[in-house]
Amino acid sequence: MPLVGLNLPKIQSVIQEFVEPVPELPKTSNEHISSMCKLPTLSTSQQTPEEDEAEELFGEIRDCFDVSVGPCSDPDQMLLTKESLARNPDIDHELCLSMRNCMRSAAYMKMSESRCELPAYQFKEDIVSTIRNNQVVIISGETGCGKTTQVPQFILEDQVLGGNGSVTRIIVTQPRRISAVSVAERVATERGQSIGSSVGYQVRLERLYPQRPHGSIMFCTTGIILQWFRSDPFLKNISHIIVDEVHEREFLCDFLLCMLKRIAPLRPDLRIVLMSATINAEKFVEYFDNCPKFEIPGRTFPVKTYYLEDVLRETKFWLPNNAITALCRDQSRTLKQRLLKSNLSKKEARILSYGKSPEFNKWLHSLTGLSSNAIEILRSVGEDTYPQTDLIAHSVEHILQNTQSGAILVFVPGLVEIKDVIRCLRELNPRRYDDRYGSVRIYPLHSRIPTSRDRSLFEPSPKDQRKVIIATNIAETSITIQDVVYVIDCGRIKVTDYDPRQNTSTLTAILVSKANAAQRSGRAGRVQPGICYHLFPSYVYNNVMSDFLQPEMLRIRLEDVILRIKLLGLDRVKSFLINCLDSPSEDAISKTLIFLRQIQALKLIKSETSNFNTSHSIKYHEKSHKVNRKSLREFSEAVKKDVNAVGVDSLDSSCIHLDSTDEDDDELTPLGVHLANFPLDPQCAKLLIFGALFGCLEPILAVASCLTFRDPFEVPLEKQQEADRCRIELSQNSLSDHWVFATVIQSYQGLNSQMERNQFCRRYFLNERTIKDIIRLMNDYAQLLYERRYIATPKPNDSNANCNQWNINLFRAIMCAALYPNIVKVDPRFTKEGKPKVPVIMACPSEGRANIHPSSVNSKIQPTEPIWMVYFTKTKLKSGSCPSIFDSTVISLRPLLFFSGNIEISKNDTSLFTIDQWIKFSGELKVVNLLKDLRKCMDGLLEQKFKSPSVVNWDRTNKEGRLLQTIVDLLTSEPPPAVQVEKLNLKTFSLGIHK
Repeated sequence: MPLVGLNLPKIQSVIQEFVEPVPELPKTSNEHISSMCKLPTLSTSQQTPEEDEAEELFGEIRDCFDVSVGPCSDPDQMLLTKESLARNPDIDHELCLSMRNCMRSAAYMKMSESRCELPAYQFKEDIVSTIRNNQVVIISGETGCGKTTQVPQFILEDQVLGGNGSVTRIIVTQPRRISAVSVAERVATERGQSIGSSVGYQVRLERLYPQRPHGSIMFCTTGIILQWFRSDPFLKNISHIIVDEVHEREFLCDFLLCMLKRIAPLRPDLRIVLMSATINAEKFVEYFDNCPKFEIPGRTFPVKTYYLEDVLRETKFWLPNNAITALCRDQSRTLKQRLLKSNLSKKEARILSYGKSPEFNKWLHSLTGLSSNAIEILRSVGEDTYPQTDLIAHSVEHILQNTQSGAILVFVPGLVEIKDVIRCLRELNPRRYDDRYGSVRIYPLHSRIPTSRDRSLFEPSPKDQRKVIIATNIAETSITIQDVVYVIDCGRIKVTDYDPRQNTSTLTAILVSKANAAQRSGRAGRVQPGICYHLFPSYVYNNVMSDFLQPEMLRIRLEDVILRIKLLGLDRVKSFLINCLDSPSEDAISKTLIFLRQIQALKLIKSETSNFNTSHSIKYHEKSHKVNRKSLREFSEAVKKDVNAVGVDSLDSSCIHLDSTDEDDDELTPLGVHLANFPLDPQCAKLLIFGALFGCLEPILAVASCLTFRDPFEVPLEKQQEADRCRIELSQNSLSDHWVFATVIQSYQGLNSQMERNQFCRRYFLNERTIKDIIRLMNDYAQLLYERRYIATPKPNDSNANCNQWNINLFRAIMCAALYPNIVKVDPRFTKEGKPKVPVIMACPSEGRANIHPSSVNSKIQPTEPIWMVYFTKTKLKSGSCPSIFDSTVISLRPLLFFSGNIEISKNDTSLFTIDQWIKFSGELKVVNLLKDLRKCMDGLLEQKFKSPSVVNWDRTNKEGRLLQTIVDLLTSEPPPAVQVEKLNLKTFSLGIHK
């Protein structure tokens, strides 16, 4: 360990000063901060009995800590008035008159003509009656029946015209932002109004509220309503909540359903409507105690279905022998990986992967009317292989050449495939697909592509032009493009699968389920009979394809879910999750709990070793059982007394689990309360807090916004290498992908004219719209930090919070503090001649090797000695491959000493040390012990800041300022790691970046 910059006497002096007893903070200061953070609610003296019950049901954070950090006006939280719905006859009368006038308007009457043609409209009275008389109702309907747009309007009109407008506030959740916005706009149009009148929406970074909350419909993403529970656990200001697309089994949706099941007995007036595709609705009926189910038939237009063998027969698609051979190799490799997942040995998997199943071969021989080339294509594609882009483009061309009208919707797995198909189409026929003059307009539909918001996408095409929409599964549900007649389904969908053993997520394209296939085919035939081309064999559909995809709750890491559970005091984690529709594995829960302890968000009560909050831990632990028993008793009494609680017959005792499980006996730390309250990934929330505390706010805001929102780069596939060189140029030799984000935002904001900004974005392959969204998000996050009193002003460029703004070594340390334990070791390798080779990158021993993704600025580094990196995203792009690290920052040793885990001394050598049993380093025992003592002082100060946030005093005459400045000096003075970078002919980047 280098001793550069280590002033040992000064460090000793600071430590001695700081270990003196610190007087306890007065409780009034904590209460004051709590009041500053919370949105307006009823005071304690004004609370109703129902609110008292809710407090005991959901726990009280003040029982855990002296500080109670309530939810603030964060960018993902609804900002509607936090009032219980109260009847007001004047408002009822006013809304009723307004509704009648609206329904007489020419715009409303015109839209009513098309609404009346929807299947859902034929069942309007039955739907309204069922919802009125039952607390929980499940409405299932085929794609295109109109349930998403019509049911909220049916409820609104029934309630307002019935004189209940003042107590009617309808919330509709959608799984995706683009769905929430597009459906809200469609509903507003059908009502003959502009968006923001009686219909509004809120999604991340975009919101447009109704003019007033009474008698309104609000569309939002599922995450928005979950934020609402933090300040309104009863959902008192909502009369109806409609959860759409529940069949997708998205994890936030499953979590919301579990929450709604818990509060339903105490809110008998709340109406809960779940809307689903016709498939698997029975599972939801059973979950809500056999509640009523209402089915709506789909459109009457038939959809003819073709499978791959039919497509090959009709289109005469042909592949050369070398392409078929490549498909065979791909099929063999993919099949082997799938078989290995079935717990077969490598030898067994290798043998089975050489040939198809006898049933498949028998089916193949039964086909007629196919060329020998088509038979070979079917044999090579088999059960697993993704069909070639050429086949998709050829199918589009076949439809355009043989039909006169109708839009074509193509489903592909991801953004790369969207670009591949567009490129292939334009190579086949450049004139037809020309952006300006072509007879066919291509619409890529993806959340990262600006044209996804193009309103012309949802409007009929001009007579002399046709549409081709190339989309991911985002177009499966909610989004309706009326003039789609033809659907091409590639049969693949990208999903994230979390492996708790390797602590790695895998993003791969897998075979769709039968439910997905049905949804996709249902997109055709909205205005006339349609055709769906499934680019997988009928054998696969009948013999291989599963009925449904695995629920997302079983495929992802659970930190967000667990923090929500802990923040709301819902129960021990395993006890709560066992009551979800599908409970995650114990292994996934345990690994996530360990991770949350590692980032200091949770701590085990039973193994309390810290001097902080011991008494509160014991107090909370003892009280939790008392609260749960009382809540259980009052829940039961509430349901028995209120006969209107139809649909949830009783509260199952398992809803509030009383058994103790020691390994799940955690509580939120003071830091954990903040992380749970921030509307972003816990590591990114920690990044924001540490950036504010250590005076490096603006660069950290840029990094956190990019990590939680999206990368600002938008790169054409054919210019990937050039774009990678631009990233390296922007990195300024920082060896940090995260520093690139800070450089991009600071440089963009420093430019004076729009022309300069446009040139900057073009030169460096940046999406200007994304940059603007990132800057908006930075402002939102700065507002959050201000409301929690971490910074003095709500501005990203707050002077006190940016006193160390461009200190690159401190920046590395903050990245380490926030992202640990996401760390890898990079070991150098050399040839016999001493030339550097590709280094070995190793995560912690249990996770194995990893790769640096080629787009990273660190993909070409060649260290001369072992170095360390922290990262945010590690994902397997293909099953069986090493995980790839997409973003990384090279760090030195001192950040690890201050912001990692336990430091242990070797039993045999007092100069050797280990961090968390695997990070090894050497140093003088006296120096290491001194730094450990300094770290304890820092931990104590940070603990105080987490309990009672305040702006850092950097004055060196102040004890707080001396301690933090001493640590900053230590981190700043450490020499950088010895790293060489592969020589590239790069331009020198200089756009006013501060050094």
